[in-house]
Amino acid sequence: MKKLARVFAMLLCVCMLATACGGNTPSQSGGGSAGASPVKDTLVVAVQADMADKDPINGSTTNDTVKVKAQVYETLIERTVPEQEYKSLLAEKWEFNEDATELTITLREGIKTHNGETLTAEDCLFSLNCLRESANKSVTDHMDLEKSHVVDERTFVIVMDEVYMPVIANLSYPTCVMFSKKGYEENNGDWATMDIGTGPYTWGDWSIGSSIKMAAFGDYYVEGQPAIKNLEFKVISEDGNRYIEVETGGADLCYNLSGVDIEAAGANPDVEVFREYTMDNCYLSFNQRNEPFNDVRVRQAIAYALDIEGAWKVCMDGVGQPAKGLLPDNITDSIAKTDSPYHVDYPVYKYNLEKAKELLAEAGYPNGFSCRYHVGHMALRQAYGEFFANALKQIGINVEIVALDAATNSQALKVEHNFDIYTWGIAATNGDIDFANRFFYTDAVNNIFGYSDPDMDAMIVAAAREIDPAKRSELNAAIQQKALDECIIVPIYQQEDIYCHSTSLQGLRNGAYQSPLLKYCYFE
Repeated sequence: MKKLARVFAMLLCVCMLATACGGNTPSQSGGGSAGASPVKDTLVVAVQADMADKDPINGSTTNDTVKVKAQVYETLIERTVPEQEYKSLLAEKWEFNEDATELTITLREGIKTHNGETLTAEDCLFSLNCLRESANKSVTDHMDLEKSHVVDERTFVIVMDEVYMPVIANLSYPTCVMFSKKGYEENNGDWATMDIGTGPYTWGDWSIGSSIKMAAFGDYYVEGQPAIKNLEFKVISEDGNRYIEVETGGADLCYNLSGVDIEAAGANPDVEVFREYTMDNCYLSFNQRNEPFNDVRVRQAIAYALDIEGAWKVCMDGVGQPAKGLLPDNITDSIAKTDSPYHVDYPVYKYNLEKAKELLAEAGYPNGFSCRYHVGHMALRQAYGEFFANALKQIGINVEIVALDAATNSQALKVEHNFDIYTWGIAATNGDIDFANRFFYTDAVNNIFGYSDPDMDAMIVAAAREIDPAKRSELNAAIQQKALDECIIVPIYQQEDIYCHSTSLQGLRNGAYQSPLLKYCYFE
């Protein structure tokens, strides 16, 4: 009946045909026939946590926060998911010079910022300079911004201080956003009061801890986007309640669907489940600064004692999957890919308690030892900790589980180095494998385990500088193989994004950093 009423209304008012395309009809304020249903013009998203701030460059980069900001701010280059390809976004095109020491970028024509300005090459270099002074400055690694320069209104050149091929990935990273220089200076850089991005939506009311509202940007440079006029993010921290919101119509989409709700959502004919593997592996590793974990045989013994698949079946409620390699197989150059010429079957150290005991004895620990296992605050990692503690007990290693809140745990691991073994995550966060390689670089922030090898450092730098894709793939494979051979980390599971949404919502797709691009969504 609703469809018949809509058709009848359209026959009475021919002008509606101009906007009724693919189910993306904007709501009408009047003029329709009596009984016609208004087209839904607000997308309501149930989220686990509120965003921390509005600052896109110096603020929080938690996944919950970035998922919201990605609707308001944009990068020069877009990384597509799951294809892992780079394509035009604000930049119409980009090109390296012959020796890859300069990157010339040309903007699309007619890009407007939310404060009514036209985005220019000067704005982009200004944005990059702001990034360089921010907490998230790593996206400007190896850019010589003093020598970088504007060519014309739409063209600028990024000069590199050395060849660094991951610069393309960095330009697609969610914190590497472009904005109005004029708007920034007029507001003294106060992001709480500014709306100077280029994204498909503009900021609306933010009720902290409750909801965030946005409105479609009328001057967005892509015709027909966004299809939905309004967004509302509703903060619902209780896992089960987010699904209930979708089930009962209080929300159209929910992020972070809990494992226990997957079956119910899948059986509901009015709900669709969206699942996509992330580029993250959770891993177990060791404090290799101290005995006995500076002995590769001890590390390998522990790896042999861990039943990776069995742990996943017990702990994960069907979410994610057991690790397939050092890095997930959806990362370019991962040797977990079955079609890679450098493919390695994983686990390398297949579950074998007898082999584990042999290696411990060979290393001088026939009766095992005692150690502390930092699992953090997440229930899932604590479940893995208990599972692995029981496994290690079978080879004589007595484990004390240490569960701390996020800040205290990070302090113990990254600053104090006060731990024996621990669980953490490794990812190609910006989309390039170099980000993950850097975990194994001496003194890198993410090198929690304290590994140091000049040969590994040289390989990592060489891979980042290599212009030839085939040679770069070979170097990246060698880095992963070395990390596996020396058992620097033991990957245990790959994470997964799971959302659910009403069947009327179409076009949902993820962007970089597992941030849904809601500009593609429409109601059918």
